Amino acid sequence: MKNMIWVNDLELGNVSGGEKSKDVKEIFNGDRRRMVEVTLRNNDVLSKHKAAEPITVLCLGGSGRFLAGADLEESQILKPGTLLTVEAEVFHEVIAEPDIHILVTKFKG
Repeated sequence: MKNMIWVNDLELGNVSGGEKSKDVKEIFNGDRRRMVEVTLRNNDVLSKHKAAEPITVLCLGGSGRFLAGADLEESQILKPGTLLTVEAEVFHEVIAEPDIHILVTKFKG
């Protein structure tokens, strides 16, 4: 059994250019966690949704806003280095202002 697994070398800082306003890329899917890289450009929105398990959100570059709660009543500014944790079944949404690059880790039960 391996004690560690190399996942990816992530680009930190500025949001790299791309053609799509929304890029979602799974970078790891193991027995206990799943990691997804999300890039939103041009003020795009990752619309209101929820995860069945707890998640963490780490802002790697750009800026935006994270909203949470049944009516999205809680708000947190996202900038490089911002790290959030969100419990299971909590509605949330991400808004790029104007571009953002985040790493989402979903912790499986």
